[in-house]
Amino acid sequence: MSTMHRAASAALVGAALAVSSVQLAAPVGAATLPNVGVQSAAYGTYVLVGGTVKSGPVAYAVIGCTTSFGRTVKGSAAAVNAAPLGTVGATTTSVASSIENGLKVTRTTATTGAVNLLGGLVRSRAVTSSSTAVVNGASTFTGGNRSDLAGLVIAGRAQSATPPPNTALPLRGSDGATYATVYLNRQTKTWVGSEWRVQTVALQVVVSGKNPLNLPVGSNVLVGVSSSSLTRPVVGLVGGKGYATSATAADGRVLSSPTALAYARCAGGGSTATVASATVPGVVTTGTTTTTTSATATTISRTARVIDRISGPSVLAGLIGATTIVVDTAATQSSPGGAVVLADRSSFVGLGIKGLPGINAAVPPNTVVTVPGLGRVTLHKVTRTAKSIEVVMVEVVTDRVLGSLPTGSVVRVGYSYSAVV
Repeated sequence: MSTMHRAASAALVGAALAVSSVQLAAPVGAATLPNVGVQSAAYGTYVLVGGTVKSGPVAYAVIGCTTSFGRTVKGSAAAVNAAPLGTVGATTTSVASSIENGLKVTRTTATTGAVNLLGGLVRSRAVTSSSTAVVNGASTFTGGNRSDLAGLVIAGRAQSATPPPNTALPLRGSDGATYATVYLNRQTKTWVGSEWRVQTVALQVVVSGKNPLNLPVGSNVLVGVSSSSLTRPVVGLVGGKGYATSATAADGRVLSSPTALAYARCAGGGSTATVASATVPGVVTTGTTTTTTSATATTISRTARVIDRISGPSVLAGLIGATTIVVDTAATQSSPGGAVVLADRSSFVGLGIKGLPGINAAVPPNTVVTVPGLGRVTLHKVTRTAKSIEVVMVEVVTDRVLGSLPTGSVVRVGYSYSAVV
């Protein structure tokens, strides 16, 4: 799964600071607030069965790569069936940034309905995760974390709804050997490069050994993830993200969350997400996928690059297929205020569409074809602005119902976006 959880500590503003209704006290003699960036996100669940993404980040809400404050983004999703790991109820998320009482603040919250995992061994009526990152006029960064797990029961034993930070409870078989671990209220506060990151994972279950449910080792489910981040004072920011697969309805509703999702860090730095298999259920399957992002942001120059490598992508059991897809974009500004140079190094290997023998790996960018039984397909779709580039290697707009996807759904395979902000 993606490398999304890292940490160290700093002084707490107070646990209640993570709750959006709390008023923050203004510091005495506050100086001019620093020009910091925001990169914050929240989601309800993320599920892997073995190394396969069963469900990407659900109800994903994000504010990314901006120095503007005063924005709120919300997300929502229906209940998630993460069989064989279990089920999680409907999710709502919120990500916000604000300037209040002489502070710059970003808050994130994720709330889910009832949780039932591992055949009822892990249950909760509702789960909430909250994280807050704060900076004052003296450029002092602080933050707060909070988890609430109402009616929490693990292996038949009732647990506190507000467990101590970073609680770990083993699940053992009849032989006494641990086969899974339940993590509660996982909290981190740390500097990651130039970014102050405050993150909370309310509940996580990791399967580590042979178990009564015959779940694959490495299966992993996260519930209630909130991550609030502020950058050090900046001259300028960069942006970027990539993923393997996604599906949205015609009205923008998320039908299948982005898989192997990774973001470039706004003030410089990178991340990597790797999965053994990425899917849009009933429509797209892939082999191993790795998304890699990198970025630099200095007073002289700024660069963002996002690469997604997808092995064996297949749409509708081979109606559209390829040996490999590489989607690779970059945006570079070599001098302050200078022109931004955009690069697209994306490619197909072994591309083919049944019934359309003229389509191969050398297909020109922005080629549009109609595929019987599927819909309108755009290959190597490129969108440019003066400072950004977006590439989607396969974009399908369906002309019929496909599995759980309604007519007009937008399915994407291989996505990369790079920008100088």
